[in-house]
Amino acid sequence: MAAMGELWTNIGISPDGALGVAVASALLYILYSVVLTLWGPRLFSSSSTLSVALLTVLGSLVARAMLGEFPTLGGALVAATTLLVMEAVIGRLRRFSKPAWARRGPRHKPRVVMIDGRFVDRPQRERVTTDADVLLRLRTAGVRHVNDAALVILESRGGVTVLRSGERIDARLLADVMGADLVPEHLIDARGAESEPSAG
Repeated sequence: MAAMGELWTNIGISPDGALGVAVASALLYILYSVVLTLWGPRLFSSSSTLSVALLTVLGSLVARAMLGEFPTLGGALVAATTLLVMEAVIGRLRRFSKPAWARRGPRHKPRVVMIDGRFVDRPQRERVTTDADVLLRLRTAGVRHVNDAALVILESRGGVTVLRSGERIDARLLADVMGADLVPEHLIDARGAESEPSAG
């Protein structure tokens, strides 16, 4: 019996401890989600070792803080369950509306960063990635010459969409893109929008 009690001490968790882990996991999930929403594009689009290290350290700190003073198997199960439930709930809420701070902030929106092989000039405060990182993404996408990139869009999750020379993009795909007004008409295919049936 004493052995079982010692085993439970090492792998189990008390009701109060479980409640503490659940509350900490929920709050830290929200905090981490806010951080990734506001600064995710810059962190994920950057190829620097510092950005990777920052994400790794931040994730480790959040994970450790969720488990409380003494991590156990029971605490890990409570934390994992809480995270899965939070993800399911937040995912459903996102389908209907976004928080006001997320709607106001343009940082997480896709944006035009290059047109006809030239970087789009933007104020420093609006830049979420460096030119070197964009060039790295172009090489990864198989672009062998900068002039072959007719249009480059930095997506909200840090990836890039490359429109090559001679190609055109459906106007509807630029609806929520920052800087879409800078895209020249010869790169836009308006036929898709014109073929949409009118409402009513």
